[in-house]
Amino acid sequence: MMIFGKKMWKKTEETLVVEGEKSFILENSQKKFFRKGNPFSIISEFIREFEGEKVGYISYNLSRFVEKIKVGEDDLKIPDSAISVVKGKEEIDFQLIPQESLEIAKKTEIIKKTEDDKEKGKFISRVMKIRDEIFKGNTYQVNISRRIEFESKNYIKSQEALSIFLRYYKAQPVPYSAFLDFSNLGFIIASGSMELFLEKNQRQIRECPIKGTRRLESKISKNIRQPENKSIEYYNETKHAEIEEEKIIQELKNNEKEKAENLIIVDMVRNDLGKICLPGTVKVNRLFDIEKYTTLIHLVSEVEGELKTENLEEILLATFPPASVTGAPKKSAMEIIEKLEEKRRGPYCGAICYFKENGDFVMSVAIRIFLALKNKIFYWTGCGITYDSDPEHEWEESITKTKAFARALFSEE
Repeated sequence: MMIFGKKMWKKTEETLVVEGEKSFILENSQKKFFRKGNPFSIISEFIREFEGEKVGYISYNLSRFVEKIKVGEDDLKIPDSAISVVKGKEEIDFQLIPQESLEIAKKTEIIKKTEDDKEKGKFISRVMKIRDEIFKGNTYQVNISRRIEFESKNYIKSQEALSIFLRYYKAQPVPYSAFLDFSNLGFIIASGSMELFLEKNQRQIRECPIKGTRRLESKISKNIRQPENKSIEYYNETKHAEIEEEKIIQELKNNEKEKAENLIIVDMVRNDLGKICLPGTVKVNRLFDIEKYTTLIHLVSEVEGELKTENLEEILLATFPPASVTGAPKKSAMEIIEKLEEKRRGPYCGAICYFKENGDFVMSVAIRIFLALKNKIFYWTGCGITYDSDPEHEWEESITKTKAFARALFSEE
């Protein structure tokens, strides 16, 4: 089963599996060679040659084919990309998910292996090193991430991973939720992403980069069930919560550091789209908009242009990996990321993709994702770092971005 947004497909047919410059097609447990060459060319050919809608992911690891950089250790060892032809589409209403589907996750015993106390020191050290690189003039902004590991006594089954995903969505509904069941390849990827990487609609293409985050802690943001008999105290408390949330929103909207960071990424996106769009058509539709979710708010912008080419390979080579999860300039930021993070990101910060039959597509930035691999679950969180970044604040932001997933994983209400 595959899910992207509000769409669900019950059946998968051919699956493209990309491992570096090699690829094969998996169908009915049979592997057959497909192509050898640039992975973005391979993906483009698969999308063009095979009929039907397709869903899958493109790993951040493929950024090494965009820029020639030294990369870290690949300890996860899952494919660089997997994309399936999907059939049996249905609209999914998350409000109508049976309670028993949510309860399965509660029966899965999972413990956290990553120790925050030890991780905090590493993370702050990385932030300080990035600030030093900025001071030296080697970069302007870098998105740094950390990986959190969880472990179960047994292999994580598809129904368990699906239950965690459904609880994750319930904890924080997002527009680009995704569940990619590649258990035939030994893993499952699920996403709680709210960030649009690329959306192609005929010759129009747009990106909506996110930069800027604040935590929400009020009863409103937590969607706590309202009492049947609402007292004066309840109304007063709700009004107070609304006022507090508005203060947080205004602080983020007026924060010069956050706006400057967002603008850096917007300029990068304009540059990326300018490579594949007609001259004079790239424009900023939204700048510094607020988007509110259950546990946090984000500062979001939108850039759009008219394509001069509809070739998927050219589009990806011009824009991948997403600007918001690398930094500026992109190549130097990517080099710093590989040096400091040491291990490759895998699917995190790549793209989750939905390809339509008419050649259009929607790709989300693969943030707020979890990977179920054997008996382990991996989750990533990251922050954009500038010279003005406060290491303690960035650490807290990285924690904020785990709140919704923690509620899902540990069955918190």
